[in-house]
Amino acid sequence: MTGASGFIGRRLVSALVAAGAEVSVLSRSRASLRGLPQGVRVRIGSMSDRALVETALHGQDVLFNLAYDVRAPAGENLAAFDRLMAAAQAAGVGRIVHTSSIVVYDAWPTRDCTEDGEMDRPGGGPYRQAKIEMERRLMIGPLPVAILQPTIVWGPGSSLWTDGFARALVAGGVVIPEPEGLCNGVFVDDVVQACIKAAALPDLGHERFVISGPEPFPWSALIDGYAGILGTTGATRVPVEEIARNLGPRPSEDTGNGTSLAARISSAGRRALGHRRFEALVAFVRARLKKDGVLYPDHHLLEEYTGKGICPIDHARNRLGYAPDYDLERGLKATEDYLRSFKA
Repeated sequence: MTGASGFIGRRLVSALVAAGAEVSVLSRSRASLRGLPQGVRVRIGSMSDRALVETALHGQDVLFNLAYDVRAPAGENLAAFDRLMAAAQAAGVGRIVHTSSIVVYDAWPTRDCTEDGEMDRPGGGPYRQAKIEMERRLMIGPLPVAILQPTIVWGPGSSLWTDGFARALVAGGVVIPEPEGLCNGVFVDDVVQACIKAAALPDLGHERFVISGPEPFPWSALIDGYAGILGTTGATRVPVEEIARNLGPRPSEDTGNGTSLAARISSAGRRALGHRRFEALVAFVRARLKKDGVLYPDHHLLEEYTGKGICPIDHARNRLGYAPDYDLERGLKATEDYLRSFKA
C-alpha cells in the first residue's frame, strides 16, 4: 500500500490486518506510520527508487495506491505514479486498487455523476487533471484495476470535511449559502469497505466505481450535526448572491504542473518541523488570521455547497457488492468521541 499514513490509508491498513491480510506499506518516513497495527511490514523509501519499489511489490496480490502528495506539483505526482505502475508490472502484481476522486467528472458538482461521465473539461486545477491522467493510463494498462472515485469523504481525521468544520464551529462558525445544495458524503469506513471488496472481486478488468454514502444530505445537516456534538451554534445561512458578491471575480485556475507559494512553504515547514507539529501551527495561525474565526466559503467551497448533482452508487452495489453502512446519523455517532477533542 502507498499512502498508508493518510486519512483513508490508516483505516484501510487496520481493516486489512483485522481481516487476516498480510500488509506491506511503502512510506518516506517511519515516524508517519506510528500507531499502525503490529505485523505490518514497512519499507522506508521514495517511489523514485525503482529498485526498492519493485522489491517491495514482488509477490504482492494487490497494490492499494492511495498516495498523492498535494504539496508537490502535478507533474511530480504523475512521474511517481508512472514509476510505481512500471514497478508493479515488472513485479507481477495481481491487481491495482487505485483511489481517484469524483472531481474527475465534468459534471461535478452541479450535475449527476456516473462512471460513464465525461472527463474532457479543461481546468479544475492540477490535482483534477493529474487524477484524470492517472485514470486514463490505468484504463489502458496491462494490469487489472479497480479505480475508486469517492465523493466527499468525512469522518475522524478528514482534514477539511470534519476537522476544518469542527475548528471553525468552535472558533466562530460556518457560513453556508441559502439556498444550499446537497452533500454527496461518504463516511471513511465505507470507502475502506469498497477498497477491500475491489481487492477481492474475482474477475476484475479495467473498471471504475463511484463510491458515495447511502444517500446525499444537505450540507447544513452535516455541519449542524457536528455543532450538536460540540455544543456550538450550527451553520449560519447567508444568501448565495451576497456571498458571491463579496468573493468577487473567480481567480483563474492553474492547470499547469506548478505548485503555489503556500504549498512550497507548507512542504518546507513540514520538513523542518515535522508533519504533526506543522499542522498544529497552521491551525493556530488560521484561527488567528480570521478576526471572528468564521469559515466563509471561497469560490471552490461555494461551488461545492450549492451543487445539486447526485452520485449514484448502483454500479458499485451491483458489481462489488458495496453496501455503505454509514448514513449521516450513524456516521455522526461514530465521530462523537473524536470530535470531543476539539471542544478544548
